[in-house]
Amino acid sequence: MSHRNLSKYFVLMCCLILVKSYVIYQWKTDLNYRRQVTAVTVPVASLSVCASQCAAKAQCVSFFFNIREFLCQTEGRIHLSFDGSDGEPWRYYEIKTQNVAIKKTVWMSTEHNPPYHDRKYAVDAKVVLDGWGSQCSHTQGEFNPWILVDLGAIYNPKYVTLFNRIDDQGNRLHDVFVSLGETNTDFPVDCGQYKGPGVNAEVVHIVCPNNARGRFVKTEIKGPSSTKYLTLCEIRILIS
Repeated sequence: MSHRNLSKYFVLMCCLILVKSYVIYQWKTDLNYRRQVTAVTVPVASLSVCASQCAAKAQCVSFFFNIREFLCQTEGRIHLSFDGSDGEPWRYYEIKTQNVAIKKTVWMSTEHNPPYHDRKYAVDAKVVLDGWGSQCSHTQGEFNPWILVDLGAIYNPKYVTLFNRIDDQGNRLHDVFVSLGETNTDFPVDCGQYKGPGVNAEVVHIVCPNNARGRFVKTEIKGPSSTKYLTLCEIRILIS
């Protein structure tokens, strides 16, 4: 293999793609990400073209690419799988970012059945399959439940990723609002929202506007119902 071809192979295997808009995507192998098989896929000439299509969309921070048939999927839900099925030839790519939420201080409106649903699970950098929502942060049923992460410094989040409950009752994730503030009492910056309802083991990206800035990141379910639960197995707050 020539030096030039070897370099191209290395870039593909490392799965870092630099597109014209200077967005770098990385092949994510930390978990088994699964696509929504009913979502639209399109044929593309290369992995870079697929990345470019995602970069051209305002709310797109990730995509799936079929390495055998050269198909691109930028739409549809994202799921986690824990049985190892439905992997290759599809690979999941996400903007290369840094998660600044790991091991940071977390507050919750309430805690359901501690320590099994402790607040620390929202930022422990682990997503595991466990029954009854264990090892996930879980509020009690209440009006407008919330989880608040203190990043310890002011950042400009690019997007916030929420990992829904895996085992059951994923539909409880709905009408979610993510907001930011420089204090833990006022959150004037709207990052975004997720209407839902969610599904089990869903991965939700909430993309912030370019001017989003804050130290405290609040994830809250709002709505008319008086009894709502917020269960998240991980919150990632991503910066470039």
